[in-house]
Amino acid sequence: MKINKLYWALGAVCLANLLGHALCLPAMPDEVPIHWNWAGVADGFGPKWSSLALGLLPLGLLLLFRVLPAIDPKGENFAKFRPIWNGVVLATVLFGCAIGWLSELAVFGILKDGSGAAGLLVGGSIGLLFIILGNYMPRIKQNYTFGCRTPWALADEHNWNRTQRMGGFVFILIGAATLISGVFSGLMGPMGSTFVLLGTTLLGCVWIYLYSFLVFKGRMK
Repeated sequence: MKINKLYWALGAVCLANLLGHALCLPAMPDEVPIHWNWAGVADGFGPKWSSLALGLLPLGLLLLFRVLPAIDPKGENFAKFRPIWNGVVLATVLFGCAIGWLSELAVFGILKDGSGAAGLLVGGSIGLLFIILGNYMPRIKQNYTFGCRTPWALADEHNWNRTQRMGGFVFILIGAATLISGVFSGLMGPMGSTFVLLGTTLLGCVWIYLYSFLVFKGRMK
C-alpha cells in the first residue's frame, strides 16, 4: 500500500511532538503525574521519562495504523472507505499528541490539580470522537481491523452493513453520554464519569453483538 501524504505529515508531527517532550525533560521533576481521574485530580505518578514515553506513543500508533491494512485479510476494502480511515488515523494520532502533554501542563502549573480541566478535555475529546465516528461508521466496508466485527457481520455483507448502521447509532449515544459526563465531571465525582463511559460502552457492545446475531437469525427485518 502506498504511503500517502497524510502519513508523512503525521510522521513529522509525531517527531516534532517527541522532540518537544525531550526538550522539556531536563526541567521535569523526578516524579510526574501521568493519570488523572475525571474530577481532574492526579491519581497516578511515574518517573519523569514517562512523559517521553507518552510522547512516543503517537508515533507507535501511526506505525500501527500503517501496518494494519496491509495485514488485514480484507485489506483491499480499505480503499473503499479511505477518507474515513484517514480521518480516524488523523484524529487518533493528534489526540495522542495532545493528551501526552498533560504531564508537562501539570508540572508547569498550567493544568491545575482538581480543576476538572483534565476530565473535560479527555471526556470531551473522547465523546466527540465517538460521535464523529458513529456518523461515518455505516460507510465502513468489511474488514477484520476496524468497525463492528462480529462473526456474522464478517461472514455476510448484508449483516455487516446493518451492524455498522446500528453500531453508528450506538457510538453516537456513547459519545453524547461521555461528552455530557465530561462537562459535569466535577459534579459526578472522581468515578462518576468513568462509570458512564465504561457502562455505556459495555452495554453498547453487548447490544451490537446481539443485534448482529439477531440479523443473522432473521429476527431483525
